[in-house]
Amino acid sequence: MSEIPDSTADKTDSALNEELPTGPGASFTFIYYFSTVAFIMALATAKTFGVGLATPLTGECALVGGAIGGTLGVLFNRSKTLEVSFTNKKTFRQQMNRAFADMRYSLESLEGTVARYQKPNASRFFAGDIYVQERDKSVIFVSRARNIRILERLLNSP
Repeated sequence: MSEIPDSTADKTDSALNEELPTGPGASFTFIYYFSTVAFIMALATAKTFGVGLATPLTGECALVGGAIGGTLGVLFNRSKTLEVSFTNKKTFRQQMNRAFADMRYSLESLEGTVARYQKPNASRFFAGDIYVQERDKSVIFVSRARNIRILERLLNSP
């Protein structure tokens, strides 16, 4: 397992930010989940009730299902960023490694100043990656909103 590099003093903040991957935001995530769930709901409604795709019932069910699916997608799967400041790098790294172990994430790769953490086996495809970039006095995490909320809770617990 590789260590996250200690020194980022030779890079500026903007250069560091360019290395962090950015995922889909709230708008794209909502549209993606809305359209996917609306399409599935329209087909399921048409098949279940034996009506055509152009009927009002099919459209209403598709809109309601799409709105619920889009909202849930935004709550759990949009990309979110968390920046955590620290005073002691060694202590924070221990706390961060403990949080990743509790979440069952491990260091998968190191690309420049960005470390990528993943879950083992097939669960990595459903959980999403966590990208970590250390700075002099802070660490930036980028992942799904659900992962960031869990990580934030674990890092703030004593």
